[in-house]
Amino acid sequence: MKLNPDCIRDILIQLEETPYQEDVTTEELYISLQNYSHDDIDYSVIKMNEAGIINATIQKYLDGSTEITIHDITYNGHQFIANIRSNNLWNDVKEVSKKVGSNSLLSLSQIATGIVTELIKSHLHLI
Repeated sequence: MKLNPDCIRDILIQLEETPYQEDVTTEELYISLQNYSHDDIDYSVIKMNEAGIINATIQKYLDGSTEITIHDITYNGHQFIANIRSNNLWNDVKEVSKKVGSNSLLSLSQIATGIVTELIKSHLHLI
């Protein structure tokens, strides 16, 4: 299965709206993010958990079903979403990602950080 960067971004934006100490299930995400398949959402959440972007509990059962509960966004997850929240920045990140041929979570994070760093530098030169 391929990682869907837009799904990851939308999940993180949705999770930011969740009150502190309130868990979110993937079933709740299915309702709020109906433009993504259940597989896209599950896979994205599992990979974000593996990457340390979120803290989640993932239970896989013998019948093949999976139960996922998201507890919170990690510090690194907050840094990542802060760098890609803006639609303009996100579009720039996706453009660079396409040009370099990599859309791994690490690459997306590094690209976003690089773009934000360059924007900061350009604004500092104006002062």
